[in-house]
Amino acid sequence: MRYLNKIIFLNSAHIPYAEVKLDGNVHFIGTQGVGKSTLLRALLFFYNADKLRLGIPKEKKSFDAFYFPCPNSYIVYEVMRENGAYCVLALKNQGRVMFRFIDAPFDSKWFIDERKLVYGEWSQIREQVGKKHDISSLVSSYEMYRDIIFGNNRRQELLSFRKYAIVESAKYQNIPRTIQNVFLNTKLDADFIKDTIIRSMSDEDNSIDLNFYREQIKEFEQEYTDVSLWTKKEKNGEVLIRRIADKVIDAYRTLLNNRRLIGEGRRELNYAERVAQELLPQYRLDIQESEAECNRVSRLIGEEQEKYGKERDKLSRELGVLDAQLKKTAAKRKYYEEIHIEDILQRVEQETIIEDERRRQEAMKAELEKSYQNVVDKYKALLEQLEMDLRAFRNSKTTLLNEHQAALMTQKETLMQVWRKAETETREVFQKKISSVDEMIAQLVHEETALKIQKAKVAHENPFAREMETNEQEIAEFTARQFQVETEIKDVELRIETLRQEAEKELEIAELKYQASLDEPKKQKADVEAEIRKIQNLLEKSKGSFSEWLDQNRKGWQENIGKVVDEEAILYNNVLNPQLVADSSSSLSSSSLSSSSSSSTSASLYGVSINLAAVERKFRTPKELKEQLAEKEQLRADIIKLLNDLQNQHKEDNKNLKGKYLLQIRKLNESLYAKKAEIQLLPQTEKKLKMQLLELKNRLEKWRSQQLSELEDKQNALVSDKVKKEELKHQLETDLQRKLKAHQAEYNRQVKVETQKYEVFAQDIRTQIEDKQNQMDARRQEIMKAQHDELHGKGMDTQALDAYNKRIAELDAELAFIRKNRDVVAVYRNDKIELFDQESSVRQERKNKAEALMTIEDKFRQRSERLKLQLFVAQEKLAKQQAALRKLEAGLNAVKNFRSDATLCPLGSSEIGEKITTKDCLSIVEELKRQIYEDSRTLDNFKKQSQDFLGKFSAHNTFHFNVSPVTEEEFIAFASNLCEFVDNDKISEYQKRISERYTGIIFRISKEVGDLTRREGDIGKTINDINRDFEERNFAGVIREIALRPLKSNDQLMILLLRIRDFAEENQFNMGEMDLFATESRQDVNAKAVKYLLAFMKGLLDEPNRKQLQVADTFKLEFRIKENDNDTGWVEKIANVGSDGTDILVKAMVNIMLINVFKEKASKKSGDFKIHCMMDEIGKLHPNNVKGILDFANRRNILLVNSSPTTYNVEDYKYTYLLSKDNRAYTKVTQLIKRL
Repeated sequence: MRYLNKIIFLNSAHIPYAEVKLDGNVHFIGTQGVGKSTLLRALLFFYNADKLRLGIPKEKKSFDAFYFPCPNSYIVYEVMRENGAYCVLALKNQGRVMFRFIDAPFDSKWFIDERKLVYGEWSQIREQVGKKHDISSLVSSYEMYRDIIFGNNRRQELLSFRKYAIVESAKYQNIPRTIQNVFLNTKLDADFIKDTIIRSMSDEDNSIDLNFYREQIKEFEQEYTDVSLWTKKEKNGEVLIRRIADKVIDAYRTLLNNRRLIGEGRRELNYAERVAQELLPQYRLDIQESEAECNRVSRLIGEEQEKYGKERDKLSRELGVLDAQLKKTAAKRKYYEEIHIEDILQRVEQETIIEDERRRQEAMKAELEKSYQNVVDKYKALLEQLEMDLRAFRNSKTTLLNEHQAALMTQKETLMQVWRKAETETREVFQKKISSVDEMIAQLVHEETALKIQKAKVAHENPFAREMETNEQEIAEFTARQFQVETEIKDVELRIETLRQEAEKELEIAELKYQASLDEPKKQKADVEAEIRKIQNLLEKSKGSFSEWLDQNRKGWQENIGKVVDEEAILYNNVLNPQLVADSSSSLSSSSLSSSSSSSTSASLYGVSINLAAVERKFRTPKELKEQLAEKEQLRADIIKLLNDLQNQHKEDNKNLKGKYLLQIRKLNESLYAKKAEIQLLPQTEKKLKMQLLELKNRLEKWRSQQLSELEDKQNALVSDKVKKEELKHQLETDLQRKLKAHQAEYNRQVKVETQKYEVFAQDIRTQIEDKQNQMDARRQEIMKAQHDELHGKGMDTQALDAYNKRIAELDAELAFIRKNRDVVAVYRNDKIELFDQESSVRQERKNKAEALMTIEDKFRQRSERLKLQLFVAQEKLAKQQAALRKLEAGLNAVKNFRSDATLCPLGSSEIGEKITTKDCLSIVEELKRQIYEDSRTLDNFKKQSQDFLGKFSAHNTFHFNVSPVTEEEFIAFASNLCEFVDNDKISEYQKRISERYTGIIFRISKEVGDLTRREGDIGKTINDINRDFEERNFAGVIREIALRPLKSNDQLMILLLRIRDFAEENQFNMGEMDLFATESRQDVNAKAVKYLLAFMKGLLDEPNRKQLQVADTFKLEFRIKENDNDTGWVEKIANVGSDGTDILVKAMVNIMLINVFKEKASKKSGDFKIHCMMDEIGKLHPNNVKGILDFANRRNILLVNSSPTTYNVEDYKYTYLLSKDNRAYTKVTQLIKRL
């Protein structure tokens, strides 16, 4: 079994030499201050090799200075193992304690020579150890040393050290920690046990720095509230502050843009006014020319109308005559068709043939009657007489009839003349009316043509052309302006960036110059402070130093010893132990210098005499040191003042430099925001221009539609009027025809009346003649019958005679028809020549006349329409020119009134230059008025929106908004900053920074709480092991039971942090992207995060003096002690379990169990080993309990090392050592008892 067997001190801790055996329970006794704790700390150092955790008070010397004051100071630890002991040598090398391992039991000859002096050189010791024992290289790393001792030696560089392990364990750390914690703690309560268990787990000082979180989280509520305003959505999904900010920015940009437009408008007005003044004379001259043109065209139209009227009237009269002739021809043709003129002509043309045939019949009849001539003559005479009587009667009647017929013809001619006259007069009357209607129709046709022309013009005419041209020009200007503004923005941004870079460069140069200016003062300050520290150190060391000793024992030493020794290493060294000796060269155990009292210029040094007159004294007395210290401190103060002055000057220079650039950048920023305002409003302008163009197109379309509709209505009205006029003309023509027909009917009636009178008379005559004829025919029949009878009686062929008579009678009847219609044929033949044969030529002539009339009408219409169109164009041009002149004059008057209004046109506004524009003065003035009046409303709205926005923030808001602007400049500055804030999406930076910062805090809390609680399982297992250890190996005594149990912490702040940790772990997969200001699906998570942070902030405010949370705060530990019949129940503190000794007994048992738990874990692999437990206050135990506790520890291979002022229970310890001080204040260690 391996264990620390003994510890040897050589010139260490005021112990010249001592060996302390540790292979059993050890008890140190001695009065206060003799070194009991010194030995215990040296023993602890073997296990923990941690100079900071040995319990050395801060006011005491350091471990190195106290335990290793001399070059020949050593501590040797002899460790027992199965195959023999080895040594661990602790020595000081290069100013710090290191280790060497010697594979052999301790031998004092290695370190002490024959004169009983300890070797000061390692080479001497190494020579004494000899080559037969292995000696390791120096082990300077304390962690490496612990790994060697406790067997964490898997690394290649530690393989050669494996033989020096007292146990083999990679997780041995709990053992030395528990040993040191038991040694360093004296009280016994839950906190102590918790601390012991916790510290046994790790050397790390796992704690949560609450002051850090106080500093980090103190502004959280303000920052979160401010930033949340930018992310919190209302029910409608909008972010209120964003909407208000947009209103501010819109109002600000509208204000900037409106003022830009006012400036542009004033320049445009200057240009438009000048152009209008230049155009005014030309407009008036153009109007005079247009008026003259209108008069000229009007005169030409009148002349053309007069010429056309004369030609038209002449042709109309000629057409009337031809129409009458054609109508007469048609009437005659109808009459002749009714009487079958062709049949009459054919029969009349047979008159000669019929007469010849009658003569032949008469001749044949005569030939037949020739034999009966006498009879024939007799009857012939009768017949002739009868014929003569009939002829005479017919002639008389025919004469009378002819007279009446001639009178009828005369009457008809008279009636025809009356008819012709009435017809002519009627035609003339109606022709005038028809001509008037024709003129109206022609006018309507002209107007219709003009309307058609206007309709055609409407399709190409654009009354909004100027506006559309202006709009298109504005769109073109807008596109150019957009490009220009974008270019200007880039240019301004480049200039700003250039200025910033220049500022940064100048600031960097200034910083470099500043830092360079600090180099020398800082160096001086460092040098002075180093000298101050050195002087202070020397002054601190002066008490008990060699210098003080010399002052007391060697007068005048300053002139000899003082010239040859080092000030810091020798004169102000307080561990040299100087002594007066007879021969300075006879001893090496101490440093001594001697000088001759009779000479200050010569002395001997280690037996060598030297002349010191030429050696300058370089050391300083304490008084001189104090004087120099005051001087150096004053110099340091001067340097600090200089540094402060340089810093203040640097700050002032930086402020001025930044101010210079900030002023330029601010002006550029104002320009930039104005241009950005313009560029952001450009889409609205573009939309407005496009809407205006669309509106103009719609207005054009509407105008065209309206014009076409009006023209269509006019055309329809004209067409309707034309139709009415044509109907009127047709009615007039119909009335004319009706009148003419009425005249003709009257004429025909009168002719008919006269003809009827004539016919009645003629019929009467014809009746008389017919009656006479009938009488004569009857008489003739009688004569003929008498003749026939007589001739038949005389044998004549009467049948042939009857045939001749019949034929002759037929021929006589036909000749009578011919004679009756001979006049009709004559009239017909005359009509044929005069009417029928001329009809085609008359018709052609009428056609020619009609075409001529149409030609002159077309020519007149064309010329008239052309002239009227010229007049229309001229009049329209004149109207436009007059309207333009009126508009121009109105615009100039408006400009005059505008310029005279000081509120609208401040002084100097007419001198700000010109801007080319197509807009007129009137529209510019109206637009300017609107914009100027709008400016006041825009400014008021801008201020109102700004105040609404700023009202949401406190004076100490996160974004440093000026929440109480007063002047317009302050409002503008605020809006400019807000624009930059929004445009650069600074809220995202704030969100990201604050989110990262506070989610980082959550992460950090989670990690730190995790770090605090990650040993929770080990702690629980350790507690269980302690409980089990007591149950299995208790000793029969007053303590019947010791039990511990961990409970959840009731520390409210710790509980909150545990919840924060749980929250972070629940959201571990999206914690990396956590945004405290995110919404929607993350809303609940974010709300919880904010809630926890606010609660944490409140918790920190509630406990302002609490500095940290430790592992001990993560759980509550209770324990229960049963001593005889006394049961404490589950408590956190042990008080009055029994006697004071009982409390100590409980503490000792718990400490032993703590050590044993970790010891057993480490020994599972390599087997058990022994370790030591160092405790005070054991002397207060009852003797029975001392033996019991020693046995309780030893059964677990734990050796107790205790100390007390006096001896007690000597027989229960294997070793008892008495510690005392000799006359030189050295500690003497004397073994009193060794129990076998």
